[in-house]
Amino acid sequence: MSEGTAIELPLGWLARGISALAFALAFLGGLGTVGIMVLINADVIGRGAFGTPVPATAELVSAAIVSIVFLQLPYAIRAGRAIRSDMLIDSLRRRGPRWGHGLDAIHHLVGTVMLTILVYYLWPQLVTTLTQERTVGLYGVFIMPRWPFTLAVFSGAALATVLYGLLTIAYATRAIRGEVRP
Repeated sequence: MSEGTAIELPLGWLARGISALAFALAFLGGLGTVGIMVLINADVIGRGAFGTPVPATAELVSAAIVSIVFLQLPYAIRAGRAIRSDMLIDSLRRRGPRWGHGLDAIHHLVGTVMLTILVYYLWPQLVTTLTQERTVGLYGVFIMPRWPFTLAVFSGAALATVLYGLLTIAYATRAIRGEVRP
C-alpha cells in the first residue's frame, strides 16, 4: 500500500475541526492501547509471580480492542491510510486523473453508506447501554459499565461516516474538474 495522503476537505474551518477531533479520538485509542498493554502485563506478572491473575482481563481486553479500532478509524481515513486498492487507483490516476478520483469517490461513497448503516444500528445499542446499566467483566469479581466502550465505537463510527462523506465530495469534485493532484 502506498503512503497515505490527506486530501483537502470541503467546508474549511469545519473540516479542520473534524480533523482535530479525529486526531483526538486516535490519541484516546493510543492511550487505550497502552492501557491494554499494562493490563495484560500485570495479568501475566500476577499469574507468574504471585499466582493471582488480574480479574476479568480477557473480558476487558476484548471490549477495549473493538473500541480502540473505532477510535482510530476516523484518523486513518482522514490521513488517507484506510484500506483500499492503492495500486489500482494510482494506476488509473496516472492514466487519467478523472478515473482515479472517480474510483476514489465511489470507494468513499461505499464507505459512507456502510458506516451510515453501522451507526444506524449502533445508536439503539448505545441508548440501551446508557439506560439499562449494561456491564462488562465477571459478576462477583469485577464489573464496569459497558457504555464507555459502546460510546467509543459509536463516536468513531459516526466521525468516520462524516469523514467518508466529506472525502466523497472532495474526490467527486476533483473527478468532475479533472484535477491532476492526488
